[in-house]
Amino acid sequence: MQKNLYFSVLCIFTGIFLSSCGLEEVLTVEEPTITYNDPLYSTDEYTKWYFSFKTSADGGENFIGTDVYYKIYNNSSTLSSERSSILSVNTTSNSSAAATRMIETYSYQPLGTNKSTDSSVFFPEVNRSVVFRLLTYANADASSADTDERYIDHACVGIKNGTTYSYSNYIPYRNGNQKSFDFFDNDESDKKDRKTDVPPAYGDSDYKCAEADKDQSFDEYYVQMFAVGVALNPQTVTSSYSLVLDLGSVPIKKGE
Repeated sequence: MQKNLYFSVLCIFTGIFLSSCGLEEVLTVEEPTITYNDPLYSTDEYTKWYFSFKTSADGGENFIGTDVYYKIYNNSSTLSSERSSILSVNTTSNSSAAATRMIETYSYQPLGTNKSTDSSVFFPEVNRSVVFRLLTYANADASSADTDERYIDHACVGIKNGTTYSYSNYIPYRNGNQKSFDFFDNDESDKKDRKTDVPPAYGDSDYKCAEADKDQSFDEYYVQMFAVGVALNPQTVTSSYSLVLDLGSVPIKKGE
């Protein structure tokens, strides 16, 4: 009896001690695992330059959704190197090491939109098939903009309902929601000004550019994407991350 009482008191004081020391609760976050289209920057077929995957299935009370992170490169070798580095620690035993390396080491940024939304992550929907394309291409078929396959050549964000996609009234923008991915203003129909459809510049947080290249212009850029499940730690009001899902990469070319 005394032994049980002693054990109970010990547990209580241990709990108080851990709480007073500020040790954080470790959150396990469900990662997105399925891609339906994961493009590669070296492919030539522009109709394949879109991203499609299934969002995380975790709907726990601390889970807030699936976010999308990106980085712009002017050198495909640098993209491949940093992508490999991120994926090299993307294992269960390393927990959120891949997300940390992606965000803190390589400065990947959360994907933005051209209109404000109420969500703190790109896809708050749980366990849903989604699709998005960064920009409308110069030779896009105008008639496809009103079809279920809008993603084939038009900038869009779609969420699958049943067998068809429901498209949002916004499109992907760079982080900050002020600049598009139409770096060369190929889509003249959108009537944007030059402050929106501009190439990335040296010093931009979402752009990897060597100092030696800061004054050089490029006719092609590359964008790498990752998805990651996100939960909000109620103790610290900070984000906890899952393993990352490689969504692929696309080129953005002048004239296309």
